[in-house]
Amino acid sequence: MTLAELFRHPDRFIGCIAIGRVARRRAGERLRVGRHEAVLDEADCAQFEALADTLLYRAGDTFSIVSQGFDYASLARCPALADDGRCAIHLQGKPLTCEVVPLDPLVPDSLQHLVLAQRADSAVYVGSACIQQGKRDDAPLLIDEGRIADRHAQDALARRRRALEQERAIWTQAVFDALRADLFDSPAALARIPAGGFLTISLVPALLSVAAASARCRELCIDYIDSQLALIERSIAQALTRRRLDDRPATQQLRGFATAYQQAKARLVEAAAVEHISVTVAARLDIEAYLCGAVH
Repeated sequence: MTLAELFRHPDRFIGCIAIGRVARRRAGERLRVGRHEAVLDEADCAQFEALADTLLYRAGDTFSIVSQGFDYASLARCPALADDGRCAIHLQGKPLTCEVVPLDPLVPDSLQHLVLAQRADSAVYVGSACIQQGKRDDAPLLIDEGRIADRHAQDALARRRRALEQERAIWTQAVFDALRADLFDSPAALARIPAGGFLTISLVPALLSVAAASARCRELCIDYIDSQLALIERSIAQALTRRRLDDRPATQQLRGFATAYQQAKARLVEAAAVEHISVTVAARLDIEAYLCGAVH
């Protein structure tokens, strides 16, 4: 989810920052998923590099920085899923990434068939039969001979990539710069990023970045924090009634999020914490419009 999407649904999704390590591809490398295999050539690597240049960050390794919703894994469902199994916010700002699934915006279009193959073999998709190989009369063909055949999927993927570029201008570059010394340049800290997974941290660094843009942005961030504190309190209370041992790590992390939010709110109320961040007038207007557009 983008930061704007989180701001649009502050009472439904608990926001966080997810940081992942992205493998750097080289010509001649073999990517194999089940029966499917591709040998990367220079053109493939150039496409990966082009995506990395606009959407990712380099500090020795390559990293992704995105905002996303956080919830208890034991629930195994989206917070926006209604009791009848349908999306409760389909017409009220449904996240763009939902349109992109099951494709991956960080992978070149020519290799999306490997993304589908990997997802089809994953535990999450096993038994669903929602990803199948071959043409069918009752479903559109998504990937055909190394290209995205479905126009809606093409459009969704392009819009998601543009949204990630916008996030870079709004907050992810600032967060990368702020965390570089303590995280990205520290081998010990980087060890916290699990292989094939993400390091999830509080959304506070993103909020402090955008709050610096203007007094209005600061107000919006304070309102968002208040909503998040209430949502986290409800989520933890519900988890305690479930009495599941596997919920404890998430509960502990949510309590950490709440503490970070409370500290950030105090700093924002004082309006002194973000004065060191230099933002041009044009950038301030862009960021304010970005956040205001999300909540109105």
